[in-house]
Amino acid sequence: MVIPCFFPTNSTQTKHAVTGIYLFFRIQFSNWTIKPMLTRTQQFHSQASLEFQNNRGFCFQDCVFLLQHLRDHKDVKCGRILHSLLVKSALFMDVFIQNNMIRFYGDIGEVQNARKLFDEIPQPSLVSWTSLVSCYVHAGQHEMGLSLFRGLCRSGVRPNEFGFSVALKACKETCDAVMGKLIHGLVIKSGFDSHRFCSALILHVYGDCGDIKSSRKVFDGVCYDERCEALWNTLLNAYVKVSDVEGSLKLFHEMGHSSVSRNHFTYTTIVKLCADVLDVELGRSLHGQIMKIGIENDAVVGGTLIDCYVKLQLLDDARKMFQVLDEKDNVAVCALLAGFNQVGKCKEGLALYVDFLSGGNKPDPFTCASVVSLCSNLETELSGSQIHCGVIKLGFMLDSYLGSAFISMYGNFGMVSDAYRCFLEVCNKNEICVNAMINTLIFYSYDLKAIELFCGMREVGIAQSSSSISYVLRACGNLFLLKDGRSFHSLVIKISFEDDCRLGLENALLEMYIRCKAIGDAKLVFKNMPIRNEFSWTTIISGCGESGHFVEALGIFCDMLLYSKPSQFTLVSVIQTCTEIKAINVGKQVQSYITKVGFEYHPFVGSALINMYAVFKHETLNALQVFLSMTEKDLISWSVMLTAWVQNGYHEEALKHFAEFQTVPIFQVDESILSSCISAAAGLAALDIGKCFHSWVIKVGLEVDLHVASSITDMYSKCGNIKDACKFFNTISEHNLVTWTTMIYGYAYHGCGREAIDLFKRAKEAGLEPDGVTFTGVLTACSHAGLVEEGCEYFSKIGRSRGCDKRSSISVKISFMEDFPRCLH
Repeated sequence: MVIPCFFPTNSTQTKHAVTGIYLFFRIQFSNWTIKPMLTRTQQFHSQASLEFQNNRGFCFQDCVFLLQHLRDHKDVKCGRILHSLLVKSALFMDVFIQNNMIRFYGDIGEVQNARKLFDEIPQPSLVSWTSLVSCYVHAGQHEMGLSLFRGLCRSGVRPNEFGFSVALKACKETCDAVMGKLIHGLVIKSGFDSHRFCSALILHVYGDCGDIKSSRKVFDGVCYDERCEALWNTLLNAYVKVSDVEGSLKLFHEMGHSSVSRNHFTYTTIVKLCADVLDVELGRSLHGQIMKIGIENDAVVGGTLIDCYVKLQLLDDARKMFQVLDEKDNVAVCALLAGFNQVGKCKEGLALYVDFLSGGNKPDPFTCASVVSLCSNLETELSGSQIHCGVIKLGFMLDSYLGSAFISMYGNFGMVSDAYRCFLEVCNKNEICVNAMINTLIFYSYDLKAIELFCGMREVGIAQSSSSISYVLRACGNLFLLKDGRSFHSLVIKISFEDDCRLGLENALLEMYIRCKAIGDAKLVFKNMPIRNEFSWTTIISGCGESGHFVEALGIFCDMLLYSKPSQFTLVSVIQTCTEIKAINVGKQVQSYITKVGFEYHPFVGSALINMYAVFKHETLNALQVFLSMTEKDLISWSVMLTAWVQNGYHEEALKHFAEFQTVPIFQVDESILSSCISAAAGLAALDIGKCFHSWVIKVGLEVDLHVASSITDMYSKCGNIKDACKFFNTISEHNLVTWTTMIYGYAYHGCGREAIDLFKRAKEAGLEPDGVTFTGVLTACSHAGLVEEGCEYFSKIGRSRGCDKRSSISVKISFMEDFPRCLH
């Protein structure tokens, strides 16, 4: 190991230099922390030179004092100077000094230097091994620490209670039950099983691994009089972790009858159990006991009670508990703010935060993040901006946690640029804040920017998590970027994820391929999925239906019934598939299954069934029966039933249905309902009723809706008032194919062939591509007006039109051939 040398190499001079450093430390101990590193190093040299002339002794204890002081102040530079001096003196050959140097490097986080120093020791002692194992465990490298502990055992050196304790701590952190049992056996064999600290750590290991039986066995093996508070509380915590109510309460009562008193940690642990199992009565009972012994004002116990009441959704009790606390710390405030956020009482939560500040309390970043979440759900931009200004005033840096909260808040407000500005200001960005920013960008259709941000994660060394990959796959689906989606698919295959994460990624892949119309790739992904959930089945069924693979969609649904229970969304997709292929018998079987599993009352499912029956005129009464059986009727179900009456020619029933709808005050008339009512008036040729609905449309400001506008045009033409139809048609500012076609049909019904042809030409000049329905209207106009030549001319253009597919062009030609003899007369 290379150590820089700053002092003379003579051993006598070195000894005096070390002595000078020691004395310098003793003199400068009080102001050591405020001097700059460079100044301290210069003073090192200066003081060493002054003491160089004095022949003062320097012992091991002095060196240990120096190293301890350097460890406390994390002074790496001066520690290396001392190391270099010790190397050149006889002192460093002592194992005691070497072990303390190992501890020094371990405490300052330089584990590699500690390992190099350990490797230079010819025969490491027990303290050397234990010190190095402790260094790795302290640095969070638990696996390496356990590996070194195994090396310690193989070396022939017997571990003591401190070595076992460090190894057990590593097992606890890694939840390594097998290694924990092996070390437990060595502890028993070495006779340290009665050591309190070892016993508590063994209990911790078994408890964290969920092995309550072994934990209890270890606890029972300790003599009754030697069971300290730590053992009782550790075992109780193990029972609470697995939510064993009976075992926890039994142990809690046993502790009450023992010689050991229940302390704050005991009550904190048992109250946490009430929150986990949502037991209100148990929570109130424990609260009473806590009040009886007079510790409810304690910040830790009171904070746990607040968290318990919040999880039990007893906000009033939580607030009362908060008011009696002697010290209202940030932990208790965060718990109470989270409760207000969960129940949607954001204004009350903000008021609590203001009172907290008025009391002279200073929030921490976690409290600020909780308040930001309140503002986000309150959807008040002003409050959110004020909280942001307050955070800046408090001097908090935007770390990943607080920054993610602000990004999500501004995202909920639709302030994407402000969210992005916060993202740029976040120091130490991680995948959490990046995911929050990507999700915000995708929500507001900045998909390309989201993909660019994702690709930049790797360049700055941020891990690409399963959530970020799922987001970017959604962005690829929104932009129909099939090639890029396949590239990200290869990344999913390359990186190993846990099963839960992989399921989410595969579902995102399914959705992306279906959006990109790559149904073959979607089927392949679905086929290779080891685990499928309801979303997986629903997505592939919906995708097959959208791609026209209706029979295959029904087959997949049958397979799903063997492995998983469908949700209401799955059943809606299946019903829509039956509607598309007009498989009424299959649809009725699906309805029977819906009734069996109890989804018949769901508004989404009921609306889909009504829509399915509406396809068949003779099934309209079944549609009505489904509608009447629905306990909860939403706006969609009312609208679908009204459309079903109109589509099948039951115009009077449709208007009666609308009159009944008017008795439900919670729903307001929308464009779909008004359009259907106008169509019903047109079917009855009831001009007065149609005009009433027209005035209603003007009153609610829906005349700009093209679907409603085409219904009004159609109503006037079918009621024999072509003049008003034309007048209203000319008031429409922006036409689409539907409005043009409706007016063409109006002219056709009234024998205005020339006007229909002129309107068709205007539509073509406006850049609209006619479809089969439009051509049918033009040919009907030619037929009714006796325009044979014009009809033949448009007949020849049908096959060449891009907007008219092969199937529709054939039906139009057949229609024209049926009407052609009428033109000759």
